[in-house]
Amino acid sequence: MCRTGIKYRYLIYPVLTLGFLLFYSDGFSQNRSEDNQIVRIRSGPLFEPSASGSYFPDIPFSDIVNLRQPSNIPLDKNLYFYNSLEARASKRPLTKKLYDFLIVNSDTVNSKQITGTSDASYYKYSGNKIRNIAIERLNVFGININEPAASNPKKIDNVLNKTHVNTSESIIKKNLIFSEGDTISPLTLSDNERILRQLPFINDARIIVVPVTENESDILILTKDVYSLGGSYSYKGIKEGSVSVFEKNLLGMGHEFGIDVPYDYKEHNSTGFGFHYRVDNIASSFVNVNGFYLNALGDKTYGFSLNRKLVSSGTKYAGGISVIQMYTTVALKALTPEEPLKYNLQDYWIARSVLVDKESVSRIILGARYKNNNIFDRPAILPDSYYNLQKYRIFLGSVAYSVQKYYKTNLIYSYGRTEDIPYGGLVKITAGKENNEFKKRNYLGLEASFGESSKRLGYFYMSAGVAAFLNKVQTEQGIVSLNMKYFSNLIVLGKYKIRNFFYADYTRGFDRYIDDRLYLYTENGFSGFRNDSLWGNQRVTLSLESVVFSPVNIYGFKFAFFGFTDFSSLAGSNQILANGINLAGIGLGIRIRNDNLVFNTFQFRFGFFPNPPPYSRINYLQVSGEQLLAPYNFDSGPPSIIPYR
Repeated sequence: MCRTGIKYRYLIYPVLTLGFLLFYSDGFSQNRSEDNQIVRIRSGPLFEPSASGSYFPDIPFSDIVNLRQPSNIPLDKNLYFYNSLEARASKRPLTKKLYDFLIVNSDTVNSKQITGTSDASYYKYSGNKIRNIAIERLNVFGININEPAASNPKKIDNVLNKTHVNTSESIIKKNLIFSEGDTISPLTLSDNERILRQLPFINDARIIVVPVTENESDILILTKDVYSLGGSYSYKGIKEGSVSVFEKNLLGMGHEFGIDVPYDYKEHNSTGFGFHYRVDNIASSFVNVNGFYLNALGDKTYGFSLNRKLVSSGTKYAGGISVIQMYTTVALKALTPEEPLKYNLQDYWIARSVLVDKESVSRIILGARYKNNNIFDRPAILPDSYYNLQKYRIFLGSVAYSVQKYYKTNLIYSYGRTEDIPYGGLVKITAGKENNEFKKRNYLGLEASFGESSKRLGYFYMSAGVAAFLNKVQTEQGIVSLNMKYFSNLIVLGKYKIRNFFYADYTRGFDRYIDDRLYLYTENGFSGFRNDSLWGNQRVTLSLESVVFSPVNIYGFKFAFFGFTDFSSLAGSNQILANGINLAGIGLGIRIRNDNLVFNTFQFRFGFFPNPPPYSRINYLQVSGEQLLAPYNFDSGPPSIIPYR
């Protein structure tokens, strides 16, 4: 964890201190600030907490030390420079403390094991009063948040930084869950650091405690934006695809605006148009609002949503509102003409969290949800088919027991930025009642999940769920689901780092509707394979992937090579899986990503299927943009039906 450390003692070695600073930094004075307020630190590669008071009790503080990186020292020499500086400073207690304050050490997230809890570094400051809060917003390019004083931006970095508007300081303040005068809670600080990192326009964030006295501390907040202007292209053929352009941090306000232009020259109205606008954390309420509109290729949809999650361990209330209006067409069977489909979907939910134990972050979470699927126009359907096209109102309630904290690491789903990996467990019971146009029935579901890291092996996540609708004594749309995810500790081979991933999933449906089917699609690991004639109600999937993170870094673009093997078996509900349809795939690929940009990960993937069934469509080489995966957490979320997919 980034850290700084100072203890104010009387200044009895001024010559030693002056010599230390003379050789390794520039000093200057500035006016003393008497106001107890959030202080803005000047932007750039030099930073220092500006605060009232003194770093040493007997001396009024009027000079603030400013550490500059010598401009004539290349980046590789800077690392030697700072290591040498630390060695010299460590010889005497005073200079060691001064070094700890001035230099933000590299974070420990690059460790091989995934065991360091995100709040561990704050425990020694627990109970201290927060005197001042300072915010430093680092540039997007040419600076490392783990070693901000060692930045050496190139000319192209400076040019690109000038084309980006950094997040407004008021937006950073709005996302803080602590304030001046509060006592330091390690859990609150670690939660808030994670909240900042999860903002769509923030690349990484650090919250650093600077002790002032035995009972008071200042807080330094470092944030680093992503370059928020981006775009995407979805290729479905020479005459079909979609182009998108978006800005995730409009004028530094944290607003997102995007335009979508899908096209298909086989359609009469070939080119469509859509847009969306999103605002995060309205008026410091942590309520996000999103509005969207799309009119393209015979479809017209628009709507809005309001959403508030349990963003921290201390958040008591969460909820959401979503309204969608849809006009489209659908063909329920092959070779049949499409018919109009019009519906309005309304979704409302609320949750109340009660913190039972702050140390383990144990919570009881109660939730309620109302969902109205109001169908205006659709093709004729049977009562036991096409559930999404049925007109229904469903009321759901849930009670959950959650235990959740976080590890802080990297090189799992991203390519160097800090990642927050949850650990703990969740047990959730969901019950409800549905008023359907064809019948009335009840719903009951049970879910459990667990995640933990082993020092020797790595991180394990396991989940299980069973649920069904109850129509009198008959079960309907039942599901049994088992899931396991694993990734290893980081294996270091010279400058290369390797991590192995394993995924296992078992899904079985019972008493499902006639169109409820399981398939072998990209989501099951079989990218480049498609065969709509293969389906069942029972499926097992096993996937193994080894990723080699390369040290190659070209203007922030990092490279990872991977090899994979996938296996799946598909069968009927009461059929033995060994007698079902089996499919295997192996292959290699490369992923390219720049964590400073909002673009998806660029992926080249070559796959081979040794035993493809008849009538399969296979694309051996896949070129795609992949979104970063997010780890499962142990928040209960809104009361929900376990998905069958």
